[in-house]
Amino acid sequence: MDVKTKVKMLVQQVVEAYLKEQLQVKEKQSIAILLGYQSQDPSIVLEAVTPLIESHDVTLILSKEWLPIPSELSGNKYVLLEESTQTELVKIVETSSILVVPVAAYRLVSKLALTIDDELAVWLAIQYQLLGKPIVIAKDLIEPTVYQQIHSPHSVQERLQSYIRQIQADQVKWVSLSKLAQTVKDQQVLHNEKQSLILAKHVEKAYQDGLKEIAVPEKSRVTPSAKDLAKELKIHINKKTPGKEGRT
Repeated sequence: MDVKTKVKMLVQQVVEAYLKEQLQVKEKQSIAILLGYQSQDPSIVLEAVTPLIESHDVTLILSKEWLPIPSELSGNKYVLLEESTQTELVKIVETSSILVVPVAAYRLVSKLALTIDDELAVWLAIQYQLLGKPIVIAKDLIEPTVYQQIHSPHSVQERLQSYIRQIQADQVKWVSLSKLAQTVKDQQVLHNEKQSLILAKHVEKAYQDGLKEIAVPEKSRVTPSAKDLAKELKIHINKKTPGKEGRT
């Protein structure tokens, strides 16, 4: 093999490696990780979120309890929960596909089950629910231990379990830290395949709110009555794809 051919092959390999790297970067989906509660063992939490940081475009939402930022999290985009406005947090909700909560608290579970948004972390989670976006909560540091199950009153245990059942019914995934990364991956696939149903009442609501168009996911299904009403009210229903936007 002559020098010219070798150089050509090396250049081709470099170009292919670059294109592959760029493709992987583009394919990274945006997620938000909420570290809004203390952990008695931050190391196991950081170990669980590291695979997510490596495979996703991550925005960290931190409470001041997590400052200074651990080295494992440095270099990632972050905001401080206590210093963020609802407007700033809504932008994160709109641009990320999933909310991951590696450390939970009883107040988060109970308020989320009851839709009480008097705490910013809970308000944030509810915004994801209202947009139909997945929430994944790690249960390790909050689920009662065997000794707590033995000694705590049955009424307390039942109340907690009722809250957990409710958030699961609301499609919040309640998993162990060891399954956090895989669950996030599975939820992203399901969310991407989700088919929203656009009804006439949604078009009517958009009209009442003064909207001229409704942006919906690419795989959404629009009922004939919704299409007819949209045409009558001159409201465009736009099916959005990554980087593209179609119109029905």
